[in-house]
Amino acid sequence: MKHRFTVVAEVDCSVAVAVAAYLDCEHYVYLHRGLSDSVEIVKVDGFKVTVRQSWKALGLKLGHDKTGEYVPPAEFLIYDVVPAPRWFPSVHHVVDIKTRLRYTPIPGRDSTLMTFDVELGLPFWLWPFRGFLQGLIERLHEQQNAEDMAMIKRRERLVGRENLLAVYLKDHHFCYHKDEFLRHFGRKAAGA
Repeated sequence: MKHRFTVVAEVDCSVAVAVAAYLDCEHYVYLHRGLSDSVEIVKVDGFKVTVRQSWKALGLKLGHDKTGEYVPPAEFLIYDVVPAPRWFPSVHHVVDIKTRLRYTPIPGRDSTLMTFDVELGLPFWLWPFRGFLQGLIERLHEQQNAEDMAMIKRRERLVGRENLLAVYLKDHHFCYHKDEFLRHFGRKAAGA
């Protein structure tokens, strides 16, 4: 049984900055500590990156593997979420989750519309809990988005709104698909 829902929000930054923040590998490890103890890259295949997010519990390293895909210029997919280690009991054995995140400009403003689509494949016996699962996912997404926006605002205070992209595009800064990002948003727009 499929349960679908969408979260829509306005974020106070350009589409290019929102995309750059999502592609910023370093912030996942340092910023989202409340959401994950560690993030490891398992595999990179073109625009698809398989990562392992994990937490320490009961003396074990538990979590999940997931495939994230960048669809240029401003869309991100997550799918193939499986438990890690596979033998450990997990909701991911019985629930299939797919997400699609899109950033689009809001005309006449320097802000972005964020649309987060979620599809949960649920067994019939979990169907009564779909509202609970939706609320949990919405809260996690809201927390991650709030942390991202706080990071963007801190950087904006340090370097100015017009120079934000230059931070992400420095040679030493590790962002996924930096060349593809530049192909769509350009160095001139980035101030780099």
